[in-house]
Amino acid sequence: MCGRRRHGYGQGGGVRRWRHQDFGCWRVGLVASMPRVDCPECGVVVARVPWAEPGNRFTRDFEAECAWLMGVANRKTVSGFLHVAWRAAGDIARRVADRLRTAMPSPFDGLTAIGVDGTSHRKGHTYITVVVGHERHRVVWAHDGYGGDVFDLFFRRLAEERKASIRVVAGDGARWIDSCVAAHCPNAERVLDGFHIVSWMTGALDQVRRRLWNQARRAGNEEVTKRMRGVKHAVLKNPDDPTDRQNDALGAIRNTDPKGRLYRAWQLKELLRTLLRHPLDQARGELDHWVFRASRSRIPEIVELSEKIRRRRPDILRTIRPGYPNARLEASDNRIKAAIRMAYGFHHVDNLIALTMLRCGGLDMHLPQPAI
Repeated sequence: MCGRRRHGYGQGGGVRRWRHQDFGCWRVGLVASMPRVDCPECGVVVARVPWAEPGNRFTRDFEAECAWLMGVANRKTVSGFLHVAWRAAGDIARRVADRLRTAMPSPFDGLTAIGVDGTSHRKGHTYITVVVGHERHRVVWAHDGYGGDVFDLFFRRLAEERKASIRVVAGDGARWIDSCVAAHCPNAERVLDGFHIVSWMTGALDQVRRRLWNQARRAGNEEVTKRMRGVKHAVLKNPDDPTDRQNDALGAIRNTDPKGRLYRAWQLKELLRTLLRHPLDQARGELDHWVFRASRSRIPEIVELSEKIRRRRPDILRTIRPGYPNARLEASDNRIKAAIRMAYGFHHVDNLIALTMLRCGGLDMHLPQPAI
């Protein structure tokens, strides 16, 4: 509908109702007769009302209140307080996010450092690709899917001068990120975020633990098998705040395996985690020493990881120098995952992306205010 004033055509199909903001414990609705108008461009259509979008059964004020609650509260609070179905709330989030984006400046303005990551939803079977702007610490773009073809869509939205302004691209070690950055932003620095670097090591450490546990179980060594049951969370957790039980498990790691493989793998994990916090000159030597020790550890999982760390050594060192990715991308990732958990039950991924933008995109949301 074009929204222009047109000549009347008929009385239409009678009265229509819209859900409005509740008055205390009373549910409020707007009821109005809807005439039809004759538009040369749109044809014979129902007249537009100032309090709701065309074809919508909720007023703008109700949708603004619902979107604001979705940004600060959980699913149970929104549905219970507003008495609205969760599927309808997802559609409301999409409409409000679209209206707010059109009224705000472009989120791509001033981008110099971005982070990209793929986040799973629907029990890990599907992904959305999210791009975060490090300066403003907010989500600037999200799309359904995962891989180079999806990330390429983001760069197609950018003008050439905006691509040239991007200096740092942070993310995990996926090759499709490398290829897209090389094609669209050849002058940008490719940076690995510290969270994914440590996650490589924790994954390899867990593989070592499972392999040793399976070997002890097949050999019938009940004592070692019993000790290994309490070691999983102790070796994967940061040693800054362990529980008493985890301290006991860490103390028993040396006796779990006669060759000390699990304990040596845990030491290498801690060395890799701490060197990422050191100054660049110090971290450069410590990283070379770590690769030397890991490649000669005689632990297959750690030896394989040392080859990967050696290949990505320049990217890891660039991670330490700019200081962009570590805490900021982790915090954004946690907020995005919280929004995805809240969106459980939405049938359309566009509604999930809209909720992510409402909670993490820096959209200017306000409760409805009375006209002055």
